[in-house]
Amino acid sequence: MRLSITLLFLLCCLIAKAQKTSPENRIVVLGEASIDVPADQVKFTVVLESTDSTSIEKVYQLHRELENKMVRLLQDLQLPSSDIAYSLFSINKRQDYTGRKRVEYFMGRQSVTFTLSAIDKLSEVQARLIKEGFISFNSHFTSSQLKQRQTELLEKAVEVAKEKANVLAKASDRSIKRIVKVADTEDTDPAFRNYRSESIHEKAAISYAGAGLTNFPQTIPLSAVVKVVFELR
Repeated sequence: MRLSITLLFLLCCLIAKAQKTSPENRIVVLGEASIDVPADQVKFTVVLESTDSTSIEKVYQLHRELENKMVRLLQDLQLPSSDIAYSLFSINKRQDYTGRKRVEYFMGRQSVTFTLSAIDKLSEVQARLIKEGFISFNSHFTSSQLKQRQTELLEKAVEVAKEKANVLAKASDRSIKRIVKVADTEDTDPAFRNYRSESIHEKAAISYAGAGLTNFPQTIPLSAVVKVVFELR
């Protein structure tokens, strides 16, 4: 009885192994695609910095003043909470050298990120930040369609890989049977060794545009590379 069970187990293992796609029956193809997404938002990152050489309490007091100004700005913009993010306030002791003299001081720091959906208010918001004393900030274009278009981008990249695979298979008098695997990030599968992977890339230039420049529509170029394993007939 034990011998029968052992033989049955070995037989199942051999069948399973035979059903696996052997390396010579599959090819790995890279599919690359890119699209331009219309920019309809601006993302701001503002750093609230406060310094004082006498006491931590003074730094915190200065920070609260900046924080209150930022809260008023966000309230005036009437942004939803989902479009606002911030780090916790941190404070530390630092030192600089002026000539040969060492100067010690305390520095407080907090960053606030918010997304502006009305691009036509870009110049107004930048001017408000400068007026309120925020000297460390940057902004860049983004889009509310990014997630939706990223799915479209990956589908397009897979289609490109299919076209390449059909050409390669035809050149060796074979045809594509099915897709075994698709990956867009680093993979440990041996089939993906020697292939460099790239995730979706978003590029958007930092913008300090005036009101006039915002009249020119901007786009965000997205690109992606996927690795697709095809089984051959």
